[in-house]
Amino acid sequence: MVGILLNGTLALVELDGEPSELLGCARRWPIHWDDLLVYSVDAGPVNVQDGYRLGLSGLERGAVQHAVHGGSGTSLCGEPVHPLPICGWSLRFSPGAARACPVCVRWAVEAS
Repeated sequence: MVGILLNGTLALVELDGEPSELLGCARRWPIHWDDLLVYSVDAGPVNVQDGYRLGLSGLERGAVQHAVHGGSGTSLCGEPVHPLPICGWSLRFSPGAARACPVCVRWAVEAS
């Protein structure tokens, strides 16, 4: 997340990759907070695991964020998950997220 828009209603998310790889060459996308399930704007840890993408289990505000290898449908903890795609891209897993699965966080930290 690189910024906050519209009086705190949207998060400005910056995607990885070369501009030519991104849909419409757009690197930054506005996303509603509820879609990210972010409940704090405090800075999280910088050590985001490069190899893990965000996968969700559950629905809406009850969803849990899991660490997922590439295009897998199973998280590190073994939970079946679905990605949160944004124009064909998936967000990275952040171990510091409020709804991050503690088992996935542990496995991701141990793997680094």
